Amino acid sequence: MSLLSLSDFRVSYGGIKAVKGVSLTVEYGEVIALIGSNGAGKTTLLKAICGLLKFEGNLKLDNNQIKNLRCDQLVKRGLSMVPEGRGIFGRLTVSENILMGAFLRKDKITVRRDISQVYEMFPRLAERRGQVAGTLSGGEQQMLAIGRALMGRPKLLLLDEPSMGLAPIMVEKIFEVIHQISISNVTILLVEQNAKLALEFASRAYVMESGSISLQGRSSELMKDSLVKQAYLGE
Repeated sequence: MSLLSLSDFRVSYGGIKAVKGVSLTVEYGEVIALIGSNGAGKTTLLKAICGLLKFEGNLKLDNNQIKNLRCDQLVKRGLSMVPEGRGIFGRLTVSENILMGAFLRKDKITVRRDISQVYEMFPRLAERRGQVAGTLSGGEQQMLAIGRALMGRPKLLLLDEPSMGLAPIMVEKIFEVIHQISISNVTILLVEQNAKLALEFASRAYVMESGSISLQGRSSELMKDSLVKQAYLGE
């Protein structure tokens, strides 16, 4: 049984078909990469999974249909997303942003414990907990977005372009943390423009082109594929 499964998944904007009958699975404990060029439909797919866009087709989490559930209901079921562009609350402090991630939780003792764990994972956020989030650097904002998402205690974490706009040293730091998350019983579906980084990091991957899945398989195999090398790895 898969943690997440999509079949014949379709998303349209008016008359434009952005996602065209996609089927994919994410097994428990996996890190899955979804790569493709700009405009391929990757972000649209993640938004629809999270209840931000309407879709047609089948979507299951923990073998339960979750179509038409609200975003807050999906969070309660263990689904969290770090959106492209981070989506932090710029006028709130770091600590207030992190607390917002636990908005639906009533277990105050474990919430405090999880906040401490976020600060252990991101010492820089601990140093800036009283700082207004909009004044953080891009890398610090990405840390904050990930920390906030973890406060929902997700089974499945969706990451949309976590390396976008970051310096190489910060990308390395962010992916070190993502690795820590992945080995702590959190399953990850990663959308990443840096295909080489994504394929090196994930166990399996899907290639998305023009709203459809064109290739899928073990990441190590896809890195050897001539079409993937030419289109996404610059070889």
